Amino acid sequence: MAERLRRVAVLTGFASAATGAALKELAAARERLGVQLLMPSDEAARHDAATALGYELVDEAALRTADVCLVFGGDGTILRSLGRLLGSSVPTLGVNYGNVGFLAALGRDDWGGGLESILEGDHRVVELLTVDVHVNGQSFTAVNDVILSRVAPRHVLQLEYEVAGVTVGSMFCDGLIIASPTGSTAYNLSCGGPIVEWNAGVLVLNFIAPHSLGFRPVILRPDHVISARNVSPLQEAEIVVDGDTVGRLCCGDVVRIAAGPQLARLMVSGEGSFYQNVEEKLFDRRDAR
Repeated sequence: MAERLRRVAVLTGFASAATGAALKELAAARERLGVQLLMPSDEAARHDAATALGYELVDEAALRTADVCLVFGGDGTILRSLGRLLGSSVPTLGVNYGNVGFLAALGRDDWGGGLESILEGDHRVVELLTVDVHVNGQSFTAVNDVILSRVAPRHVLQLEYEVAGVTVGSMFCDGLIIASPTGSTAYNLSCGGPIVEWNAGVLVLNFIAPHSLGFRPVILRPDHVISARNVSPLQEAEIVVDGDTVGRLCCGDVVRIAAGPQLARLMVSGEGSFYQNVEEKLFDRRDAR
């Protein structure tokens, strides 16, 4: 069993009454759990009573020395924590205060007991492949996915794309998705792409509304670089990294996407967490057993 976790950083999603109550509940259990509660200043600014409850304000450097980052929020908040802590050894542990909560290890109604077991060492850390995108001299890293999405709704996007230096073809579409295994259950899934296990070292290439009867999503080796050129005469494409628009791909511009060298660290409660989450949260079979 792993060493007990004591330095617990805390982040939240929407500063709602529910997450505020969770912060109070955690603070009340601090001594019993034997933990030091840390909170970055930008997070504490959203919660008036954070310091009064016993949360220690820390800077970014101290945040990255925590034993674990506990997140009260949905998948988007968990993703932001994973991205924020890239390059550190701090894993993110999610408590689902969102909708699906696919990345969350603990549920909203019963997180207290589960957290205690995890702190005592009953956990494992999954290292998640990331996606790097390079465009116009800039680089960005996604934990979930990189998406090229058409800007004007009335004009189709045309992309020429290569994989590992080999020209694959040209596609009329609404956009392109390059997803990590983590991101395979996000936009990729809604576009008919495959579900990929978190530990799989692969990327998924998928198109949004491809104008083709023959295209199917493609599983790619992590060392293969994907290049996409916008050859649309009228249409620009937004470049979206984990939900944030970082730029545009104008006509003639090329974007290069590949697996990133950094791995995100997600803490889960057990070996079967991924498959349990697929069954319960994607197939909605919580009552099947």
